[in-house]
Amino acid sequence: MTTLPTDAAGTPANPAPAAGPASAAGAPKPVAEMSPAGHTPGAAEFAERFDVTSSDGTSIAVWVRGAGPALVLVHGSFLDHRRWDPIVAELFRSVTTFAMDRRGFGASGDAPEYHIEREFDDVAAVVDAVAARSGGPVALWGHSFGASCAMGGAARSANVGRLILYEPSLGLTYPPGTLDAVELAVADGDPERAIVLILTNALEMSDEEIAAMKAGPLWAARLATAPTVAREGRAEEGWVWTPGQFATITAPTLMLVGSDSPPALVRCTQLAADAIANTRIHVLAGHGHLAHITHPAAIAALVREFIA
Repeated sequence: MTTLPTDAAGTPANPAPAAGPASAAGAPKPVAEMSPAGHTPGAAEFAERFDVTSSDGTSIAVWVRGAGPALVLVHGSFLDHRRWDPIVAELFRSVTTFAMDRRGFGASGDAPEYHIEREFDDVAAVVDAVAARSGGPVALWGHSFGASCAMGGAARSANVGRLILYEPSLGLTYPPGTLDAVELAVADGDPERAIVLILTNALEMSDEEIAAMKAGPLWAARLATAPTVAREGRAEEGWVWTPGQFATITAPTLMLVGSDSPPALVRCTQLAADAIANTRIHVLAGHGHLAHITHPAAIAALVREFIA
């Protein structure tokens, strides 16, 4: 990255200290996978699950763990609520986490036709349900495509007290032909080819990082999400930014961006920051798109301080 992101007012953001140690080569460590039970060693099991009915009748599953202020978690692509296990393991002693399965993932339902606006409604419905049982506004944190959904949900709910967005992807573009190739791979019954295409072309992951994912116990779960990949990519590429889209978001917002993330994701993060008032960008120096997985303790500390 040749220049630092700027905050919503156009002021250059100061680089944050590295959120945890990088590898000896200076790059983030390979992505940590989780155990067959669905959590990293030492991660806490979810104590409860409840379902929320979204505006179109789709059932959205929410997994609960912890004690303390409420934090709704919205995962990105390729995995369900279990993507948050390393973070939940760090936060559950002081924060009550509500990790939702987005539509088409995990225990949640889906609909015959896909529109990203329905995902916005899903997040808003979960936020409102959590606020009702918690007795007040809640914190909301989304990652990647889940951060895009969290933005939309925050704009549709009056119950977001704090908003955390880690590299939202609205407006992301893919190398020509990538999404066509993904759809063809799914049609051919080759979900691995579909997933690897996105990991390589969009997230710029190395062969070593992809091999580590394949060797992990959740690779099969990732492959099961292949039918959702192209529709999310189409929604990202088809997004048109217009003035005032997110003007209803008034909650203080923390925008997380990795100094080593792909430039396209950094650009999308800046566009999101420009669209939301009261936004502060925090640069995760020495990290990329998955610091909450590679260094969950450091990222959890940032979040814990922000929502306190």
